[in-house]
Amino acid sequence: MARRFGVSPNVVVGIAFPNRALFSWKPRARTLPTAREQERAPRKDETAMRDRKPDTVIIPPHKYDLERLPFAKRLLELRPGECIWPINDGSPFLFCAAKTPGKYCQHHESRAVAVHCIAKREK
Repeated sequence: MARRFGVSPNVVVGIAFPNRALFSWKPRARTLPTAREQERAPRKDETAMRDRKPDTVIIPPHKYDLERLPFAKRLLELRPGECIWPINDGSPFLFCAAKTPGKYCQHHESRAVAVHCIAKREK
């Protein structure tokens, strides 16, 4: 179409995009798998994604986190003004939820800065 009018394809797209109602919707044809894809052996169960915990703990649990655990909340339960620091390894993830003017309470903010400084020194 662009060649017929002597313009670039981008000009046609620029006109068609805001005027979608003028163009009928045409579903894309589904491509069939090639012979090579059909010959490919299925993946073994052992190589599928594994439920594995990382070998290293980036930020180790702290005594403060254990004290905050009874007051912890899930992500959907958090309100503005509550600390969003995760305090467990999941199933489900729980967050600190201490009252704070920013994203993190004073304790977790200082831990984040300390970890950042250590990582910077190691580089």
